[in-house]
Parts: sequence; structure tokens; C-alpha cells
Amino acid sequence: MKKAALLMTVLFLLFGCADPNLEHPVIEDLGMVGVMGFDYVDQETIKLSLTLPQPSKDAEEQVQQFTSTVQLPHEAMMDISTLTEKTLTSAQLRVVLFSEEFARKRGVMKELENLYRDPQVGSNVFVAVVKGDVEDILTATYKDKPEINNYINELLTPRTMTAFSPFSTIHNFINRKTDEVSDPSVPYLERVNGDSLKITKVAFFKEDKMVDTMAPEEAKLVEAMKGKKDLPPLSITIPSSDGTEEEQFIMKFTTSRVSVKANRDLQKPEIFVHLYARGSIVDYNGTRYLSVRENREEVEEEASKHLEQKVLRALASFQEAEVDPIGLGDYFRLNNARGWSKEKWIEAFSRADVTTHVELRIVSTGTLK
Repeated sequence: MKKAALLMTVLFLLFGCADPNLEHPVIEDLGMVGVMGFDYVDQETIKLSLTLPQPSKDAEEQVQQFTSTVQLPHEAMMDISTLTEKTLTSAQLRVVLFSEEFARKRGVMKELENLYRDPQVGSNVFVAVVKGDVEDILTATYKDKPEINNYINELLTPRTMTAFSPFSTIHNFINRKTDEVSDPSVPYLERVNGDSLKITKVAFFKEDKMVDTMAPEEAKLVEAMKGKKDLPPLSITIPSSDGTEEEQFIMKFTTSRVSVKANRDLQKPEIFVHLYARGSIVDYNGTRYLSVRENREEVEEEASKHLEQKVLRALASFQEAEVDPIGLGDYFRLNNARGWSKEKWIEAFSRADVTTHVELRIVSTGTLK
């Protein structure tokens, strides 16, 4: 009995008196990582930056920022834990950023897979590429903007005016990377005017490495070819009525739809893309009186030609880069299921005969002349 009592006493001292904060730290003791960024060092080493919001209203800085040079993301978490009084957790991670150099030279899949396997990290964390170093982006001062965690998260949250960008989460990226027909694409961020961030382009990936970017106006058409309905306003340039100058107008879309026809032959692939869109002109700097039907039809024809050229340039750039961010391989896969692979499709797509037709209709010109 004495031995049993002694054993119970020892167990109580070992477990009953343990510090509960070690197992279940209170929220004030947690460092909630909001943004995680990767900069290139070499093929084996990464420079990882983290931002932690300050819960205290009395703190001089709203956000703490830490940087560590390591080989694995979670190694940085352990290293940075020794630099802060907080217990770091990725449960509130919102955004993962990669420098363009990192995305082009090293690729992003290894880091995203490590995060994807972490049960604390949600699958809806946004992914983006930035111009320059991520560390510089996270340590910069942004006047009259929310703290950096909320600022970047809100910037990458889909909105109508930025619908040209394929807002991508970790889940979206890995899904696109591992499927058999398409390739990933993510927003591209830059600092502008010194104290603001802006989505300026779309970054396209082959496998997990960034290979090219595309300007917003062409990226809007790419999103339309994906079947996206809510398109942002589009700036369209056409020749003037006498052909000596250029005119420009802004079109706000009300309806858009895409139709793709393919011959399904991987030996001699042919693809025809038909894009139909209707909308209202909200701004116009030309001299045509758009209330006149003939003038309106002339503008529709010229604008359709303009957009056709943009669509063809976009598709040609994908063929040259050997990527398929639209997923055109879906139109060939069913008839070529035996022996199908993404590599086989991309090779066929790179030499495909691609044609397109854009049909634009103006349904309203407002009070414009």
C-alpha cells in the first residue's frame, strides 16, 4: 500500500502540477503568423519572413516582422520562436508570398506542399508572387493603409475590379499543378508610388516554376475564356473613323460566354475559340456619334477585331511558354484517355492550329455622343 501511495504521489507531482500554458497557451501568448514570404538564397536555402500582428493596443508597432535563413519553413518557425516571447502558430496564416526570383529559379511546390500537410494551415490561404524581395515588401511603410496582414489579405480577396487576376489559394495551386490538363497562375504584386501595393500582372507557371507574366487587359480575356461571368470593365482601342488616329472606350460587361471547338486530334490539333460579350460603353474619347446605329456597328466591328488580336496573342504566348492556364486540354482528354499525360498534351498544344472569333455587342451608350 505504501508503494502504491508513493507512486500516486510521484505521478501527481509529475503531471498534476505541470504548467498548463505549455500544453494550452492562452491566446495572448500566441504569435499568429499572418503572412509568410519566401526569398531566394540558393537551391537548398530559403530566406523566410513572417509577420505577427500585435494584439496589444499599447504596442508601438502594429506588426512584428521576423526573417530567418533556413532550409524548411517549419525550421524558421522554430528559429523565430527563440526571438519572440510568443508561441508561434500558423493557424491564422492568410497569405503566402514568393519573390519572382524564388518562383522562377527554385519553384514553389515544395514549400506549398509542406504548408498543405500542416493541419494548422488552412487550404484557403492566398498565394501570390511579388516583384523584388518579399522582406522589403513586408518591412515597407504603407501610409493610410491597414496593418500589413489585413492589407495584403484584402488586396488578394477577389473583387470585381480585379477579376482579371486568378486569385489562387494553396489548394487551387496544388490542384492545378497536379491535374492532367492545366497549369497554375497567381496574382503578381508590385510596390507603386512608394507606399502602396498593386496587382499589376498575372504570373503563369509551368509545373511549379514561374515562366511568364501577362498584363491585366489580356488577362481579363483569359479569365473570360475560362468561363468567368463577372468580368471587370475593359479598355478597348480602335482606329478613328478616318483611320488617322486611335480612339479609346471603356466597356462594362453585362453578359459574356465562351465556346471552344476542338478536333480532338493530338497529332494535328485544331482549336477554335469563340468569345461573345455584351456591355455598355461608360467612357469614350472618340468622335463617332454612337447613338447612330451605323456608327455603333462600326465600333463593334473594330473592337471585335482588336479583342481577337489580344486573344490570339495570349494563346500564342501560352503555346510558346508551353503552358495551359485555361485548361484547353479538357477538350482533347476524353478522346485520348489511353496514354494521356500533361506532358503529351502540352507538346500537342504547343503546335496546335489556334483560331478565334470575338463578337462584341454594345447594348447601351448612356449619355455619350
